[in-house]
Amino acid sequence: MRKWLVFVAFFSISAFSQPKFGVFAGMNYSYLTDGFAGQIGGENSKGIQLGALCELALTPKISFRPKLVYSQQGDRSKTSKLEGSSTELTDLDYQLDYLNVPLDFKFGKKIYLITGPQLGFLIQQKCSGVYVGKVPSGVELGLNIGTGFTVYHVFVEFGIFQGLSTLLNYPYEPTGAIVDVRNGLAKFTIGYQL
Repeated sequence: MRKWLVFVAFFSISAFSQPKFGVFAGMNYSYLTDGFAGQIGGENSKGIQLGALCELALTPKISFRPKLVYSQQGDRSKTSKLEGSSTELTDLDYQLDYLNVPLDFKFGKKIYLITGPQLGFLIQQKCSGVYVGKVPSGVELGLNIGTGFTVYHVFVEFGIFQGLSTLLNYPYEPTGAIVDVRNGLAKFTIGYQL
C-alpha cells in the first residue's frame, strides 16, 4: 500500500511539473513615476517587448511562470521644456532598454491572474530631454500584476509593472522636494505556448 501511495504521489508531481514553453510579443505604454505609483509622467510613450516563457505547474490551477523579456521602457517621447520653468517629471525623456526576468505566478487556467516580482537589467539608456544624470544602477526590482486568457495554445495578457528601485533623484525647485524617479509600464502581449 505504501509503495502504491509513493507511486501515485510521484506520478501526480511529475504530471504537474512538465514544463511548457512559449514565446510572445507585445506593446508597452511606458512612463516614469515619482515614488511607488506616485505622480505619473509620460506622453504617448510606446515601446515593444519580446520574450519567452517557461510554465511549471505547481498545482492544477497554480503555476510558476518565469519569463525572459526584452522591453523598451522609460519616457520615450521627446518633450520641449519651457525656458526658465521648473523641471517636471514629464520633461525627463529617458529611453531605457531592459532585459527583464519576471518571476510570475499564474492563478487559473483558461482565464487567469498573474503576479510576481521582476528583476530587470538595463542594457541601454538614452536621454533626449532634460538630463538630470545617468541612471546609476543597471539592476531594477519591481512588481507585476495582470490578467490573461488562453484559447487553444494562444494567450493574450494585459498587465502593469511598477518599479521599486529608484532610477534617478532630482530636486523639484518650487517645493524643494526630491523627485524619486521610477519605471512604470502598462503592457499588452500575445503569445503562443506549447
